[in-house]
Amino acid sequence: MRVDASSIPSGSRLEFDLCIVGSGAAGITLARRFASTSIKVVVLESGLDEYDPRTQALAEGEIVGLPYFPLDTARLRWLGGTTNHWGGHCRPMAAEDLEARSWVPNSGWPIGLQDLEPYYERARIECRVPSKLWTLEAWQEKDSHKPLPLVGQRFVTRIAQLVGRESRSFRVAHRSELASIANVAVHLGANVTEIETSENGTLVTRVHVATLGGQRYSVTARQIVLAAGGIENPRLLLASNRQWPAGLGNQNDVVGRFFLEHPRFTAGYLAPSNPHLRVGLYDDHSVGKAKLQGYLSLSKEAQRAEQLVGVEMLFRPTYVGSFEQALESNDVRELQAVMNAVRGRGGLGDFGRHLANVVADLASWQSILIPGAPLPVPFPEVVGRVMRSTPVEAQALIPELMGDIVAGAYAKTRGAPIKEVRIRTRIDPAPNPDSRVTLSDERDELGMPRVRLDWRLTALDHHSVRRTMEIFGAEIGRAGLGRVRITFDEGGRTWPEDLAGGYHHIGTTRMSDDAKHGVVDRNGRVHGIENLFIAGSSVFPTAGSGPPTITIVALAMRLADHLKGRLA
Repeated sequence: MRVDASSIPSGSRLEFDLCIVGSGAAGITLARRFASTSIKVVVLESGLDEYDPRTQALAEGEIVGLPYFPLDTARLRWLGGTTNHWGGHCRPMAAEDLEARSWVPNSGWPIGLQDLEPYYERARIECRVPSKLWTLEAWQEKDSHKPLPLVGQRFVTRIAQLVGRESRSFRVAHRSELASIANVAVHLGANVTEIETSENGTLVTRVHVATLGGQRYSVTARQIVLAAGGIENPRLLLASNRQWPAGLGNQNDVVGRFFLEHPRFTAGYLAPSNPHLRVGLYDDHSVGKAKLQGYLSLSKEAQRAEQLVGVEMLFRPTYVGSFEQALESNDVRELQAVMNAVRGRGGLGDFGRHLANVVADLASWQSILIPGAPLPVPFPEVVGRVMRSTPVEAQALIPELMGDIVAGAYAKTRGAPIKEVRIRTRIDPAPNPDSRVTLSDERDELGMPRVRLDWRLTALDHHSVRRTMEIFGAEIGRAGLGRVRITFDEGGRTWPEDLAGGYHHIGTTRMSDDAKHGVVDRNGRVHGIENLFIAGSSVFPTAGSGPPTITIVALAMRLADHLKGRLA
């Protein structure tokens, strides 16, 4: 059931068996695993059932390291959390993502792939991923797009699946069910301001809650789980310093450290020998009911031999002028608006205008046909113009003769002539203790210290991108596919202006069996505190080569099974 936290009288002390802080992918998954049990569950969600600017302002913070998104846009404080702007990419961890690598400091998880595999299929269903197939080999016969024909085996292609736009938000997917579960109460507008412990700091005694309307109440529970994300989780631990001045779980100064992202930027360009080089596998594309995206990266053997972190590559072709203009045209954007409106994603008020423009563009090719002919026959002057052209020139006439939408579809499916291919890299970076979340001197409307993010990357990350690009250029040349121009600087540690993250907040309460090197143990329990657990990507010791959401969900399911044993 859903509860408006502002309706709870100030001073109330509510009792539950399990308290979950946050209603993103981890929090909602945990709560649903206790549906229809005898365990009384409360989910404390800062936001409401819809976006609220005043609540979202509580997420503001300071950026002092590498440039990053404003913190009040990088995470969302409303039901469903950051799944409300999730891009939908899913891929399970590979075994090597969890293994310690001798050349990567602070790498390695205390659990292995065998601990996650029993949960990945259920996590796939929870995330609404359409297929259980994850390998390139499983898709090759079905997919018309093929991997780059490189020589040798230094590079591998990995496959991610995309969840449909209409299924990505956990708020949309699960709010009706959450409202109907009798033993799960979802408190909306409930901002956790402190986690109070016993005098010796080994047991959470209550969780303090405040609303923007001024109410203050507390929750007691046998077990507490922080599932508020990789920035808010350490913020709550550091701010809860009544018994421990450095913050809960921070006896070894690890809370907030090892902030990880999946950095991405353009590292170079490929000039293909053949303008019809096919790179569509490495862009979003449909195969039956599934939508896939391929990533090219060095094999684990090549990474080990070169002593590199993982760097994945995506390819974005720039077509000859007429096709590039078609893909960026208003008509193609109108078609996307129509598709979004049909999916119920908004824009219905302008649906008629968008549709009229799309129909007009799609009909433009008819102007080259002889009216009334029994078959679609072009005017003789059109045929003559095409026949007098070279094959490349004739192909370039498609946008002019048949409209931008047809030309755009041709470019995507048949492979229009490519001018060059932009190489977009994404890094699985080395864990860096100096990349961290701390508290600032500023406070939010509720009196909570705001956060300060100091995002940093390492020399190993920098070297890995440059060296991966060099190897890729050599392999492209060896295969006769073209030449690679590297734009990422060779010396120093500067980063390109288009450096960005992926809204992936990872590692700030990392998992380790040794309390000196981590905040939680292999089961997600905060070291030294009997009944406090953490869920979400903040417990990841490394970022991994794939997007984090499906692993967040798998770990939440694993944690739920562990908590059921403790609450039995």
